[in-house]
Amino acid sequence: MKKNMQYRRTAIWMALATIPALAQAEAVTTNPTAGAQEEALPEVTISGKQDKDNAFRATKTSTANKFETDLRDVPQSVSVVTKELIESQRAFNLRDALRNVSGLTIAAGEGGRTGDSITLRGYAANSDFYLDGVKDNGQYNRDTFFLERVEVLKGPSSVMFGRGSTGGVINQATKQADGQQRLEANVAYGSYDNKRVTIDAGTALNDVVSVRLNALWNDSDSFRDQNFTRRHGLAPSIKFQFNDNTDLTLNYLYQKEDSVFDYGVPMFMGRPADVSTRKFYGFKDDRLQEYETNVATATLKHAFTDEFSVKNTTRYGDYYRKYRTNLIAGVVNDPANANFGTATFSQALRDSHQQNLINQTDFLLTKPLFGMENKLAFGTEFGEENYDFRSKNSPGAAYRTSVFNPVFPSTWPNGAGAADDFSGALASSRQIRAITKAAYIQDQLSLTEQWKVLAGVRYDDFRVNQTDVLVPANNGFDSGNHKWSPRTGLIWQPTQTQSYYVSYGESFNPTAEQYALIDTAEEAKLKPETSSNKELGAKWDLFGGRVSLTSAIYRLEKDNARTTNPLSGLTTLSGKQRTDGFELGLAGALTSQWNVSAAYSYMDSEVIESLQTATGSVSGTTNIPLKGMTPQNVPKNSGTVWTTYRFTPNWEVGGGLYAVGSRFTDNVNEAELPGYVRLDAVLAYHQPKYDVQLNLFNLMDKKYYESGQVRSALPGLPLSGMLSLNLRY
Repeated sequence: MKKNMQYRRTAIWMALATIPALAQAEAVTTNPTAGAQEEALPEVTISGKQDKDNAFRATKTSTANKFETDLRDVPQSVSVVTKELIESQRAFNLRDALRNVSGLTIAAGEGGRTGDSITLRGYAANSDFYLDGVKDNGQYNRDTFFLERVEVLKGPSSVMFGRGSTGGVINQATKQADGQQRLEANVAYGSYDNKRVTIDAGTALNDVVSVRLNALWNDSDSFRDQNFTRRHGLAPSIKFQFNDNTDLTLNYLYQKEDSVFDYGVPMFMGRPADVSTRKFYGFKDDRLQEYETNVATATLKHAFTDEFSVKNTTRYGDYYRKYRTNLIAGVVNDPANANFGTATFSQALRDSHQQNLINQTDFLLTKPLFGMENKLAFGTEFGEENYDFRSKNSPGAAYRTSVFNPVFPSTWPNGAGAADDFSGALASSRQIRAITKAAYIQDQLSLTEQWKVLAGVRYDDFRVNQTDVLVPANNGFDSGNHKWSPRTGLIWQPTQTQSYYVSYGESFNPTAEQYALIDTAEEAKLKPETSSNKELGAKWDLFGGRVSLTSAIYRLEKDNARTTNPLSGLTTLSGKQRTDGFELGLAGALTSQWNVSAAYSYMDSEVIESLQTATGSVSGTTNIPLKGMTPQNVPKNSGTVWTTYRFTPNWEVGGGLYAVGSRFTDNVNEAELPGYVRLDAVLAYHQPKYDVQLNLFNLMDKKYYESGQVRSALPGLPLSGMLSLNLRY
């Protein structure tokens, strides 16, 4: 990979140079108040003992405005999944935790993508993952062992996060060193020999240094034949509290996983084939899938005065994956064809290596303006992302077998065997380098006690350069985009328990945003796609402030969407996609013993304009216009409810459901996943030093499909259970 070492050194030196500057400024700062420090420099902390009286409700967010803000002061829909809700559901993977978020559905990887894949408000959010507010767009399966909570900001958010963020952003807030004494261990055993151990330990070494360590070991088989997951991770955190107004936090994440590449069962006649959900379509000795993730972060905070503060964050992320695919290349749906009811499989060895270096500086000024409360945030971001991708096909022709009675040898049968290295002829080899330079400013002004206004804008300079090892003609394409992204909102709060807002925001999606290969000069010159969100919402505090009820109605549109002209074959910006939606959310404690979290989403999504056509995935009809079609993986209705009740001081019972309507898996609406409702339950016994918890998943043993593509569908978990013991010292 070509490295821009000069740029990388510049970003590092900019971050390091901030430290002495802040230290010098700190020396002349006098008597900053503790209250100002709390407002200016929000921390992700644990309050010690878990608050069982209101475990599922959050009142603040650190995602929406780059500083801690009351949720009622955000003119946008925000969903917060708390640590207590994650633990109650035993949501060990991030995608399981995200089931609690309205307007969000699990997707299957496309185009060589693996790891977490999400659709948010009708748009792919694969590159919109963040870790403590900094981009975490590497491809891996995210675990929740080191997370304090998950925040999802809905709608275009490029004013704070830059490119992407069409449907919103997913921010993971991590467990960090906070000086508190803690030692917790959780041991769990479940169906399919699922063994899991996590540890959360922390302490203050002295008045300056505090440490914390979260660790994971997980070893599990699966209800799917030939599947397994071996995962372990470490997430240490060290905090240096130099004085009342200056601190430095160092965080690190290491996660390693060995698992199986598995897209599930074939789609047949536009629906998942009626076969056992256990059936594995692949070669049992070719179950290669490895991930290794390293993320190091340094965050320096300083309060110059009680009104002015700064936070500088530098992150280095290294994401590696290697896997061997067993992709369904085609399914014969035509009864007149001699191969009716069969599927062909292709196989390839792939790997990718991604390296990110990102530096963010965020300033916050909380100084009244003309006697009105005012919060002015501004800052910069510099980032470099390098991405290598290689693919080598296993030799020989595609392998064909029956959809309903498949026969697979132990390894790839056609040719000399499975591809196991990258020597010889490759199918793909490319290197992508992306550079981001950005600056933003946003102001939140309280006009009166009842009226607040928020306005901001960000300027991004995003440039991509590529090297195509196999096709030199594609080398040197340099795609540059310069984009302004605005955001504005008006809030009316007639009482302390009511908040109503109207807002508008934009985002942009440049060429090669997710490291896609640019193969024409015309595509390299294309301007970015643009998206806009118009939203009207309300937030209420009920039952004496114990319960939060939220609602929002919105129109999210992507204009200038890329579309391929079927006559010329050229990509143009002539498409348009729209999602009209409505959301409801409820979280809190109905009584001191009864907690609830609920969400509902209605989405009406449609391709409004497109020149592009496609061939029917079932009918085989050619030149079907995409205009008027429903985009992939967007159910009209979806929702979730989770509730727990303490019927004695020690015993707790609860459960809930996940409901997802039918959704299409192809762009011409011929392949469809059926809707489903899944019921789960929990029974827990609590003591001051330990908890015993039994979780049951899919109580009705419902056969359902979590995600899908044009030719395959991934089955969801059948009836199963998990028993866990949590120990506290």
